[in-house]
Amino acid sequence: MSESQHGADATQPPANRKSDVPTRPRHVDRRSLILGGAGLVIGAGVAEETNAVARTPPPTEPNIPSPGEELMVEHGLLKRVLLAYRAAGDQLAAGQTPPAKAIIEAAQLISTYVESFHEGLEEAYVFPRVRQHHNDLVKTLLAQHDRGRHLTASILLAAGDDLSSAPIRDSLRADMAKFVRMYEPHEAWEDTVIYPALRTLTTQRTLDQLAERFAELENKQYGDHALAQMIDRVSGIEEQLGIADLSAFTP
Repeated sequence: MSESQHGADATQPPANRKSDVPTRPRHVDRRSLILGGAGLVIGAGVAEETNAVARTPPPTEPNIPSPGEELMVEHGLLKRVLLAYRAAGDQLAAGQTPPAKAIIEAAQLISTYVESFHEGLEEAYVFPRVRQHHNDLVKTLLAQHDRGRHLTASILLAAGDDLSSAPIRDSLRADMAKFVRMYEPHEAWEDTVIYPALRTLTTQRTLDQLAERFAELENKQYGDHALAQMIDRVSGIEEQLGIADLSAFTP
């Protein structure tokens, strides 16, 4: 029987399947081998850690944030009020009349939470612990706290007056601009110098005690979920001023 009758030569691999003859292995350099091995080790470590986290039962009690973390979150709240002040000032500059209620509520939030509570914690518990190393900075921060309270009182007074009056509008706009200009660097210096210094200069035991003390004072003065309540208040202020949509700030 001819080859044409039996089909293709049996010594050749079928066209529709791979050859049984092993091909020459691709050269792998030492660097690739080391990096590949490292990747396997790292990958295995991450997998083990992920599994360990998954097996960890959830805490029975909520974690209390560290003093620095708590104060920085409160700074986030302050930043949003500064945005409200800036928006109201822009509206005044454009000849518009922003809702007086929004400005009053923003200033009241500053007065009753930021100045009375947040700055009170800093002055009583934070500044004394870092003053020896940052005396001049602490003096400046204290002076700005005092100046801020005077500006807040002026803002409340002007916002409750006749906003159709040009002198009152100008005074209100100027005071809000001064407050924003002072507090943006103020909180930046605290976040990058004072709070890290507090952590460096204070034992973990004392930091834990401070965290518990901060939470205790906040709950006593404002009730449970105080910060969430304040965020709800600032959200309402943003709605009134038309700045509640974060995407609107995207250039």
